[in-house]
Amino acid sequence: MLLSLKSLSIAIALLPLVVANIQDIQTRDNTIERRVYFLFSASASIINVPCFELADPVIAINPTDANFGVSAVAPGRFVTSADGTQIFAEARGDPSKPAIVFIHGFGIGAMAFNDIFNDPVWLARAYLVRYDTRGHGRSDKPTNAAAWVSQRLAQDFDAVVQSYSLNKPFVLGWSFGAANVADILSFHPPSYISGIIYDAGLPYLAALPNVGSPAGFAVVPGLNQTTNVTQFQTSYIEFINLCHPALEWNFYLGCLGDGVVQPRIILDLGFTRTQNSTGLLQAGTTGALPLLAIFGGDDKVVLKQGVLDAIAGWQNLTVVTLPDAEHFTWISRPLLFRATVLNWIDQHA
Repeated sequence: MLLSLKSLSIAIALLPLVVANIQDIQTRDNTIERRVYFLFSASASIINVPCFELADPVIAINPTDANFGVSAVAPGRFVTSADGTQIFAEARGDPSKPAIVFIHGFGIGAMAFNDIFNDPVWLARAYLVRYDTRGHGRSDKPTNAAAWVSQRLAQDFDAVVQSYSLNKPFVLGWSFGAANVADILSFHPPSYISGIIYDAGLPYLAALPNVGSPAGFAVVPGLNQTTNVTQFQTSYIEFINLCHPALEWNFYLGCLGDGVVQPRIILDLGFTRTQNSTGLLQAGTTGALPLLAIFGGDDKVVLKQGVLDAIAGWQNLTVVTLPDAEHFTWISRPLLFRATVLNWIDQHA
């Protein structure tokens, strides 16, 4: 993956550039990862900053019924969940550092985290893993109810963990994707992961009526209908604008594209499936897992108090509100978001 313009600007800002250092590293799953580093002088020390990490090959996304004929290429891999569903995943960063698995929200796939996965500082300090949850992005999109029971979502996470040989990763769930942690902890003990990061996150499905904003709920009927193309288009654009009103154009189009390739029934299947929050809440009230809850000060999708009410009694809880941040918190306040997450992980790794 070549440098993004944002990463390049970071590099230029840190000039003078000394030298590029290329290394081939054997990863924990015995694949070879090529890393390119820029070495910068800073006072009397040398800073070794990775510009990009490519842990996976660039593979084809083949046209299938599950992907509505999507044909593309992307760095990553397909992992097979327990029921045969193909889940698209990708890893970047330093495998020797703490692993963070990023789980995106509804409608917008793992590409939502592009800015993070292209940031050399993130890559230097963590092993970043992301995947398109079933029904999203490049993963399969089953439309039968049996494919959406809680255990299936947990098994998707398991398949990613096993494929990348992760040991007790941290889990960062953004928006609707945060509810997947409740699925994971319904079938695993708290010791399976190192900690939870809710980024404007829905803790579990039953809390949705108190966590979603009125503006967020207002667009749902348009997203869920199948007869009025104009209404769907208008509602999805409104949904993206609620997440952030001023996204970079190509990223904005990518968010809209993820909605186009998703069968409409996925919304019903995802929102109405049953889930048990007992394991999650016990992990919190017993102090078994630390939790970092991040909120955007200008978030128009998720209500902070509703989230905090849903996890009342959590023993090891850190709450951080990013001033002026929209629902895309890491896009609104990238440096503050990065420092908040990485410093917290350093304390709990």
